[in-house]
Amino acid sequence: MASPLAAVPTDADLRRERLHGVLYMLGAALGFSLMSLLVKVASAAFPSMEIVFVRSAFMAALTFAVLRRDGAPPLGVDRRTLALRGVVGAIALSLFYVGIGRLPLGDAVTIQYTAPVWTALAAAVLLGERLRPLVLVGAGLSMAGVVLVARPSVLFGAGAALDGLGVAAVATAAVLSGLAYTFVRKLRATDRPMAIIFYLSWIGAVGSLPFALGGAWVWPSGWQWTLLLGIGLATHGGQVGLTKGMARLEAGTASAIGYLQVVLAFAWGALFLGDDVDGLSVAGAALVVSSVLLVVRRARSG
Repeated sequence: MASPLAAVPTDADLRRERLHGVLYMLGAALGFSLMSLLVKVASAAFPSMEIVFVRSAFMAALTFAVLRRDGAPPLGVDRRTLALRGVVGAIALSLFYVGIGRLPLGDAVTIQYTAPVWTALAAAVLLGERLRPLVLVGAGLSMAGVVLVARPSVLFGAGAALDGLGVAAVATAAVLSGLAYTFVRKLRATDRPMAIIFYLSWIGAVGSLPFALGGAWVWPSGWQWTLLLGIGLATHGGQVGLTKGMARLEAGTASAIGYLQVVLAFAWGALFLGDDVDGLSVAGAALVVSSVLLVVRRARSG
């Protein structure tokens, strides 16, 4: 029988775990940013809901296989909350993909990254968590950042404004993502991460299929199969990195590393899509990042 002392992690073990956590979170940021880039590219050839269906079906099959391998029940424990998270998350994902097709990549990801602020607000309403002043300040900064990125015509003139439908789609996706993450926080006490992802995936696949078939379905050819496969693999890599990174790091550190997604999105847009990166977008992104930092600081202070 092993000595109880053998189970106590050493300082070296803790440092190794933190390093692995940082690497996982960096991988998650890279994976999700590449997913956004590939979705943007795919949007030029495929309807948004077809992309949502292919991505969701791929993830459903993959996560189901993992759950079966681990001997875990795919239907989970808290099925009602799992279903709610799946429906809200699937709608958010669909709207985000619609917005990516209509907006510059960096701007779309910046607006989507307001989701942690909405998570804090939703947790106060649904889970009874205390709503602290820093969260309200963060919400204000977040909205100011979105205004700078979206540049509504009433403030900046019609020539400066981004596509209104695209902005509305991504902004709504961010709010719904915040609500979905609140459900995830509740589910951590009852269900495995893969079960949560499985519900999101199969509900997304079932919900998007009628819209995908009812639209102008486009069969992939040649390299397009690789493009769609890349979306699924990048998403899976991001989800795995996020799940394992969050398990090894405190929330503040993990969230701070996640800001890299915004930077990478602007970089991919400039390098591969010819997107212009102007001062207003950078300022808006800085405000959004600042808003999330305030929310994280509130979470760490208890």
